[in-house]
Amino acid sequence: MKKIETGLEDCYIIEPDRFGDDRGYFSPYYIEKEYQELGFQGIVQANESMSSKGVIRGLHFQKDPKCQAKIVEVISGKAIDVVVDMREDSKTYGKWTKVLLSPENNRRLYVPRGFAHGFVSLEDHTKFRYFVDNDYAPNLEGGILWNDKALDIPWDEILNEYGIEKPILSSKDEVREPLEKSKIHFRKTKQKYLITGVKGQLGYDLVRELEKRGETEILAIDIDEMDITNRDSVFDVIKNYQPDVIFHCAAWTQVDKAEDEKDLCHLVNVVGTKNITDASIEVGAKLIYLSTDYVFDGTKEGLYETDDTVNPKSVYGLTKYQGEEEVRRNPKHYITRISWVFGINGKNFIKTMLSLSENHDTLNVVNDQIGSPTYTVDLARLLVDMSYEEKYGTYHATNEEFCSWADFAKYIFEVNGKKTKVNPVSTEEYLKLTGTKQAYRPFNSKLSKASLDEAGFDRLPTWKDAVERYSEELNQAKVLERKK
Repeated sequence: MKKIETGLEDCYIIEPDRFGDDRGYFSPYYIEKEYQELGFQGIVQANESMSSKGVIRGLHFQKDPKCQAKIVEVISGKAIDVVVDMREDSKTYGKWTKVLLSPENNRRLYVPRGFAHGFVSLEDHTKFRYFVDNDYAPNLEGGILWNDKALDIPWDEILNEYGIEKPILSSKDEVREPLEKSKIHFRKTKQKYLITGVKGQLGYDLVRELEKRGETEILAIDIDEMDITNRDSVFDVIKNYQPDVIFHCAAWTQVDKAEDEKDLCHLVNVVGTKNITDASIEVGAKLIYLSTDYVFDGTKEGLYETDDTVNPKSVYGLTKYQGEEEVRRNPKHYITRISWVFGINGKNFIKTMLSLSENHDTLNVVNDQIGSPTYTVDLARLLVDMSYEEKYGTYHATNEEFCSWADFAKYIFEVNGKKTKVNPVSTEEYLKLTGTKQAYRPFNSKLSKASLDEAGFDRLPTWKDAVERYSEELNQAKVLERKK
């Protein structure tokens, strides 16, 4: 088979040899070894489509983890095939090529994974045949706008040349986003991810989100594999693995205990973060750090912006801010402040409330601390989006809308069909009623998401929507546990 360059990295025109005489010809149709050398991973499915003259299909792709490479050909009729390189680390990212395909010219086009693909049918009854190397997944279908002005594909010239007055498109293809606005990220080479604190709520969901997107280069570790307070341990792991992105989730999060264990809290949240930062700088990795609303004192009226003056009133809040300052030494950093975190893999307020509801008719819950819960499934999606970008800086990332802890508890019981009543009390009343001593909590934890908007990142869904989805996830986990 002859392999012809197209000008796009890894994308080739294929011309199988033909051996013939006046009786006809013989031509090899598929030679596995030759296509594997191109990157094609084997035929998983073969598809065929028929189009009338003037039909444009595209520009289509399938998202990870079911991204597909294709071998395409026209078996009757004639078509101009068009492909766009969407791989962000490719030298030809955002470039396109077009190829005439017909039975007469005996050409096929090899379309690698990470390309958008489309064609215009030049004759009635044009039949297209595709070999693809991954399963069809309708929920992962995607595409970019066929006539994206930034791509500058000469569709008018093509249509005029073949006497097509008006192209025929599906309603879906007419309104797709241009490449620049596409939030789909393809790469030639997989990024390498390192996650600290994988046994926690966020670390667990980051692994799930990365795997969902087809990422395979993931080193997810906890203290047993790397003690972040041990500088040698940190440098050994990070220098050996050479990650492109580090999600630093490991932290001391026992807010009240930190008041009595100041040195240990500082060791984990400040010294440990310094070690991670220094190692990330040495290997050139992006560093994504999780901070907290506790860096503010909670006395401001209105929303806290990312550049508002910090004034932590607890040991935990102070050490997390000091961790921020360490992280800022890496020019490729994201600092993401969150609050009231809940996820499937660990203890949290929702699990506590549901557990207490089993043997309490009424619960006293604080109503003068206002903020936003943060569902780790939603947060993980945002953080992985950030890892694909270079929009470094400080962000606030909680689920949308605000509530008190009492409001939060009421909705948890409502969604889960619990009859337990919530008695809203002030923080002062709660401490008197329980006789407990707590570290300082901010009364106002309303965090502005303006920085997300400015950078073009999606906000998280509302906290009520998150509670509903999390409750469903909890119930599904219980069903699975009972089946074991």
